[in-house]
Amino acid sequence: MREGKEVKARMKNPAMILPEVMQALYALGAPTKKAGVPTRTLDLIQLRASQINGCSVCVDMHSRDLRKAGETDDRLFAVAAWRDAP
Repeated sequence: MREGKEVKARMKNPAMILPEVMQALYALGAPTKKAGVPTRTLDLIQLRASQINGCSVCVDMHSRDLRKAGETDDRLFAVAAWRDAP
């Protein structure tokens, strides 16, 4: 993917069509933040969940956000194979 090009979804994301879905996702995130899970860890989990769900737009968004937050490419690439990563 060229720098500056955004990924476009081939179909509409159900979470965007049904507002209740996004509300539920946000509601799930609140307790984990309150529990003290580090923000970077939560962001990496969101990236992995997006990979599992096959949401290319979400994978692109989360990886860009993580890069802006200072995450390294090596760690981003390792998310998909986290069990084998150091």
